[in-house]
Amino acid sequence: MSQPLSLKNHFNKDNEYTQTILNNMGDSVFVKDDQSRIILVNEAFCKMMGLSCEEIIGKTLAEEVTKEERESFLKIDRQVLADGIESIVEENMTVRGGTKKVLSTRKSRFVDGEGNKFLVCVVRDITEKKKAAEALRKRESELKDVVATRDRLFSIIAHDLRSPFNNITLLSELLEDSIKKNDIGQSQEYLELINKTTSNTLSLLDNLLDWTKSQTGLRDFKSEKVNINKILSQTLELSKAIASTKNIGLNLLQSEPIHVCSDHKVIKTIVRNLISNAIKFTKPGGRIEVSTKLYDKNVEITVSDDGVGMRTDTYEKLFYVNTNMACVGTANEKGSGFGLVLCKEFVEKLGGTIWAESTLGKGSDFKFTVPINKPKPPRSRILKK
Repeated sequence: MSQPLSLKNHFNKDNEYTQTILNNMGDSVFVKDDQSRIILVNEAFCKMMGLSCEEIIGKTLAEEVTKEERESFLKIDRQVLADGIESIVEENMTVRGGTKKVLSTRKSRFVDGEGNKFLVCVVRDITEKKKAAEALRKRESELKDVVATRDRLFSIIAHDLRSPFNNITLLSELLEDSIKKNDIGQSQEYLELINKTTSNTLSLLDNLLDWTKSQTGLRDFKSEKVNINKILSQTLELSKAIASTKNIGLNLLQSEPIHVCSDHKVIKTIVRNLISNAIKFTKPGGRIEVSTKLYDKNVEITVSDDGVGMRTDTYEKLFYVNTNMACVGTANEKGSGFGLVLCKEFVEKLGGTIWAESTLGKGSDFKFTVPINKPKPPRSRILKK
C-alpha cells in the first residue's frame, strides 16, 4: 500500500504551526489523501471521535464504524475526489463506545501543483441540534393534538349541547301551554320528552368531562380487584329505564363470576356508552344482550343488538375523534358519536382492545377486552361480522 501523501509542502510555515491553528478551531477538521486516509487532524475531531491523534492518522476511520456507515463514508469521498464538487452531508456515525452521533460534514477537494488530490473536511456534531429539533417537532405535534382536542370539544359543546337545550326550552314552552289548557295527556308526553332529553344531555356531559380529564392527565386509572358480572349487572339496571322508552329488552347472559384487576368506574363508563349506543340504533321492540367470555388471560365483553347494523364505510370510522360521524337513531335520537371515541381511549388505557362486528340490517356486536391481570400494549381493531 502506498504511503499517505504529506501536506507539509503546501504550507508556508511548518506543520507544527499549521497544527496549532487547526487545534484552535472550534469545528472538527481533518484532511484525507486520495485513498481516504487521514493525514492531518485537529484536537476537536479527536475529542469528538473519542480517539487519539495517533489512532486516527493513516486510517480512513471506516475501520471504526459499522459496515453500512463505512460504505456511505467512502462513497462520498470517492465522489468528491473524482468530480471536485463540494459535498455537504449529514451522516450517522457510531463512535467508540457505541455512542450514536449525527454529523454535518463539508467535504471539498484540493489538488496540489503535482496533481495530487486531497479531501479537506470540516465536521460539526449536530446530534443535540437534531434531538432538539425532534423534540420541537414532537411538541408541535402534541400542541396540534391539543388544539384539535379543544376544537373538537368546542364543536360538540356548540352543536350537541346547544341542540338539546333548545329542545328542552321548546318542550318547556309546549308543556306550559298544555298545562294552561289542562291537557294532562299532552303534558305527560312533554314531561317524558324533557326527561329523556335531559338524561341524554347529562350522559354527553359526563362523557365530555371524563374525556377531557383523560386528555389532560387529570383522570387517574386505578387497578383494583373488581367483579365484572357485578359491574355489568349494575350498569344494565341503570340503562333499563332508557331502554324501556323504546320497549327494548336488555338482558345480561349470566356466567361464572369473573374478577379482574382494573378500574371499575372506567369499565362502567365503557359499558354504559356501548349500551346507550345499542339502544339508539335498535328499533322499538328489539333486544340487546351483554355477555362475557374468558380467553388468553383476558375477559371479552360483548354488547350485542339486533338493530340496523352498519355499512363498511361507517364502522371503519367509529372510534376516531376526527372522523366519527353523528347518526340519527331509530327514534330520531341525536348524538355526536363521541361516546365510542371515549370507549376506545378508555379501553386502550386499561390495556385492552375494542372492535365492532356488524352486518347492515342485522345488528351489531361491540366487543372489548380487559386484561385479567397484567395489561397488554394498547391497540384496536374493527372487523366486519
